[in-house]
Amino acid sequence: MFNFAKITLVKQREAKDNFVGIRKSASDKGFEFCLPNGFDDFPDGDFDQIKDLFFRMYRTFNKFERDNRNSDRFNLNKPEYQEQQDQTTLSSGGVTFKTDEGESCVIYSKIKMIEKILSAYDDLSLHSIQRKISRSDKIDYSQIYKYLDRAIYLEDDIIHIETMDLPRPLLRYESTDLIDLYCLILDEIMQQLEEDAPDNVKSRSQDIKFFAQRFKENYLTSNQSIFDKNTYEETINILKETLDHIDNFTYYKDADYWQLYEAIETFLYGELNPQQQEGEYWGIKGFSFVWEDMCHTYFFRQSQYFRHTQERSITYSPNDWNVCYADTDISLKGYQNPKRTIEEKNRVGNYSTPGRNTRKDDRTWIYCTKSDKPYPDDSGYFWWSELLCIEFNSGFGTFLYNYPEKSDFFNRNQKNALRRFPRPDLVLQSSDRKKLRIIDFKDVPIKFFERNQQKPFEETEEKYRIDVIKQLTYELALQQNHLVWQNWFLIPCYITNLSIEFLDSKLDIKGIQVRQANFAKIQTVYLGENL
Repeated sequence: MFNFAKITLVKQREAKDNFVGIRKSASDKGFEFCLPNGFDDFPDGDFDQIKDLFFRMYRTFNKFERDNRNSDRFNLNKPEYQEQQDQTTLSSGGVTFKTDEGESCVIYSKIKMIEKILSAYDDLSLHSIQRKISRSDKIDYSQIYKYLDRAIYLEDDIIHIETMDLPRPLLRYESTDLIDLYCLILDEIMQQLEEDAPDNVKSRSQDIKFFAQRFKENYLTSNQSIFDKNTYEETINILKETLDHIDNFTYYKDADYWQLYEAIETFLYGELNPQQQEGEYWGIKGFSFVWEDMCHTYFFRQSQYFRHTQERSITYSPNDWNVCYADTDISLKGYQNPKRTIEEKNRVGNYSTPGRNTRKDDRTWIYCTKSDKPYPDDSGYFWWSELLCIEFNSGFGTFLYNYPEKSDFFNRNQKNALRRFPRPDLVLQSSDRKKLRIIDFKDVPIKFFERNQQKPFEETEEKYRIDVIKQLTYELALQQNHLVWQNWFLIPCYITNLSIEFLDSKLDIKGIQVRQANFAKIQTVYLGENL
């Protein structure tokens, strides 16, 4: 395992570099940990801070991959190489998701050092290690030459050997040192993952802790730990020496033994090697997709309606906000969606809408509710996805500014009008249904907005112009029938105070406010869906 204090942190990258994770540094001198945007104030060289962030990101990437493997949002690409390998390397292309618009999200989520430890746990394998070396009064004459140093030499060149070390079946209900060592590593990983581990491992957590504690009593002091900044190197060295000792004095080694041994060996010796052409990479290229899922999860959980889904009576407050539209199909723990199959019952998407490409069978799920705007024939109410509509009618019409009631502008035939249905990331409505808040999640540093705001709009970066135009289009569509109170760009930010939800950057782009979100607070809610 690598030393977190020696990993180089990368806090600022090129504009098109959207990778978050660990990769080979440009100088080839080692590996670098590319942090999310907004982490300029994250401390350098702090073992505990870097370790905690690593494991939280590890859990985040695993959750994102699990949630989206069976989602309509992405098309999963499974390279043949990836199917055959037990690790993800850059040459394999990773696990690639592609959106309807062709944007790719490549996941390098497998850290072999950790994955092998988690996957090696098997109750049957652990209990099947029943043969061990023990003293035997039986003599294997073919092995006598190995025991001459123990022999008692009698007269007439006669030798006497009392015991030999021979393998024999021995039923034991306690673990061997190898299992104790394995459980120590597994237990410490589970602590870092906050028990966000496979179900078969979590169900035996007490047994794992028992064996881990026995190893500590035999080989370590009470304060030594694999993930302690003060004892990391010393502990790893002791574990390496112990593994070598176990291997040297174990004569019977079956498949179960080698499975555990190799998992432990990979963990202890499997440091990332920047000199290898195909060294391990871990992280996600296209972190914006992860950021969107994190934010959607946070706002759904903060939504007044979702907070009270289990309550029969709901008390509304003017400060409460409800999700009325979201371009997402995330999974929420405990949520029951009556419009989806049993396998998808916890997904929030409740409205099937045409996708963004031209295939007739292309449909995607979004979340939306009915608005308070009635249909013209009073047969019901518009859905929010219908109100998010921009129309262009090329037909001739007259509009009299001073006498609008005499205009025929609004009486034109709308049958041939061109329509577009924009899809903002999130639309919130106050519980009194008087105000709307539009939010789009952007994975960019705040400097992206600062440097472009200082330029004439036509000279700004293309992404900046497109983002602003789209955000204003969302507002135009909704303000035909409702008061748009706030319009936000929400970007990630490293904030140490968890009581802070958002920071106002004081940037205002044509009425769009740039807000900085507390990354740790949003991530905590997102990871809570794993438990």
